[in-house]
Amino acid sequence: MIAITGGNRGIGLAAAQRIAAAGPAVILVCRSKNRGEEALRTLAAPAGSEPHRVVVADLSSFDSVRGAAARIAEWEVALTGLINNAAVIPRRRAESRDGFELQLAVTHLAHFLLTCLLLPLLRRAPSPARIVTVSSGAHFGPAFDFDDPNFKRKRYRRLRAYQQSKLANVLFTKALGRRTAETGVEALALHPGVYDTGLFRDYMGGIPGAGLVARGAAKAGPILAELVAGRLGENLNGAYFSKRSPATPSVPALDEGDQERLWAWSAAVVGIEPPTAGDFARRSP
Repeated sequence: MIAITGGNRGIGLAAAQRIAAAGPAVILVCRSKNRGEEALRTLAAPAGSEPHRVVVADLSSFDSVRGAAARIAEWEVALTGLINNAAVIPRRRAESRDGFELQLAVTHLAHFLLTCLLLPLLRRAPSPARIVTVSSGAHFGPAFDFDDPNFKRKRYRRLRAYQQSKLANVLFTKALGRRTAETGVEALALHPGVYDTGLFRDYMGGIPGAGLVARGAAKAGPILAELVAGRLGENLNGAYFSKRSPATPSVPALDEGDQERLWAWSAAVVGIEPPTAGDFARRSP
């Protein structure tokens, strides 16, 4: 099975539909049960005995993320992939239930926590188990601001907050990739391209006609499906992709010191022990 956050709309749904059409069952991690179930009805029936499923999770709450991970673990499914896709771009500064700037909380911290909690399932999967974190070309820009990551002292700029959250996706993936090397779990970050989604329209600030510069979200489905479940003969661990091709991320994203600093900070604020390479080593079912 392959779990997808934000899998009920946009490129998350497009990926789910493409994956389901190829046979694997999917788990849609969604904030709304009703919208998740509506999305399920658009998926082709899985090839195996496991059904498609919906897990309700509010990614602005660490408790909700923990609950979703526990629910998935209860099923004892063979989890072969995880797509960290969900993101938000509020018009004004907002905080998560745990007191963090909302974009950083949903786009990075929730996915950091979910990934770490699902490791026991991923490391038992047939090789390789892929963790694809959806970043953006917008991550190019300033370095991560460890002094004020929540925009409490400096003026809040939502596009700067978006850039920082997507930079965090790449920093996280690079640190994760070092820990998953030679374990059968592969982590990669992806800039999928620019698509006409709700998130894109939020990014553009509701500018009339903004969608005309973007393509339909369905075109991203094959890209995500290929990276999470295909190209099995390639070692993609630690890579950054721009659409289907490996690419070089921003200079701040390549800063190994910042990668490790973000890893330690993220583990501390979500309340877990920082996973080590040994935690990622493959275990027998």
